[in-house]
Amino acid sequence: MNKLAFLIIMVLFLLGNFYIGRKFLFILGRISAFNYSFILWGIISLFAIASILTLLLFDVNVSGLVGKIGTYWLSFWFVSLVIFGLTDIILKVTKKIMILQTKTELVIWLGSTALIIILFCYGSWQAQQIKTMNYQVTLNKAGNSGQKKIKAVLISDVHLGYVNNLKKLKKIVTQINQMNPDIVFISGDLFDGNFNALQDPEGIKQQFRRLSSTYGTYMCWGNHDAGETFDQMKELVESGNITLLEDEMTVVADEILVVGRKDSRPIGSQEGNRKSIQEQFTKVGNQLPKIILDHQPSNIDEYEYANELILSGHTHKGQIFPFNLVTKAYFTVDYGYYRKDKNSPQVIVSSGVCTWGPPMRLGTQSEIVQIDMTIE
Repeated sequence: MNKLAFLIIMVLFLLGNFYIGRKFLFILGRISAFNYSFILWGIISLFAIASILTLLLFDVNVSGLVGKIGTYWLSFWFVSLVIFGLTDIILKVTKKIMILQTKTELVIWLGSTALIIILFCYGSWQAQQIKTMNYQVTLNKAGNSGQKKIKAVLISDVHLGYVNNLKKLKKIVTQINQMNPDIVFISGDLFDGNFNALQDPEGIKQQFRRLSSTYGTYMCWGNHDAGETFDQMKELVESGNITLLEDEMTVVADEILVVGRKDSRPIGSQEGNRKSIQEQFTKVGNQLPKIILDHQPSNIDEYEYANELILSGHTHKGQIFPFNLVTKAYFTVDYGYYRKDKNSPQVIVSSGVCTWGPPMRLGTQSEIVQIDMTIE
């Protein structure tokens, strides 16, 4: 992100905080003689500073408490800005059509405030709920070697950091192990861009090692798995018994070729640029079906064969309505199963097991994906 764009975002964020503060003061003034505006501005200022520190300091630990406050304030800020903004627009339009009594206007503002609180609480709760999504896919293998079934589990977008912490990871690992998978895939964004935001790296490593499956855990990088602390991210992954594939491939169970890609647009350094995988594909031939971990579904046009299964994340399915409409319009497939035709690769895009930015979900769900694969 260039400096001008970043400056614009910061100015808009601060103006949003000012707008929200003015609205709360207006409502408080209407229902009581509230003469302590400095208290409200002090609270909003502290929350805003916490958010800025959390977002700005990419390689510093601002403490778990400050990180959580700053991240959750981002959720509250977003919901408040949208609801108060819509209320302002509705009231201005309504006043041009009819005369509103002061009491009626106050009721509308109180209703908006209640809606903000409800959406914030529900969205924060919803983000913590993890559903299981199931798909069945068939992949062809050259030669007549019989049929083999493999139960795979896919997660993406864990975004380990201040909110998605050791406790959340423990819950995810427990849920995966209860599914008794043959193999586990992580399709990027395991970290949230700042290794130092992890409050207990050793505990997180132990959770990685607790993942249980027949053939192990395989991972590719996402766009947030990058930056100043990338080396520490990589060291933690490799010490956690996770097979990291950086534009590399490996044969698993003598039946499938697992391929992991570097991210196509990382936010920071990932130790070199993404390399073409086609030359390696040519060398190994096309007999074994390929499971390709590629974080961003915008890359699906790089693959061409029917015995390829591409596993992606990144989109979060928009995470918060109406952004799901944006991701659906932008990506060929922003969520779920997709196949252009029977001669094309199959694609599965996960909505992610956690959240990025505001730790809330509205109109979407966090998920762990189970894929029942038949190799024949």
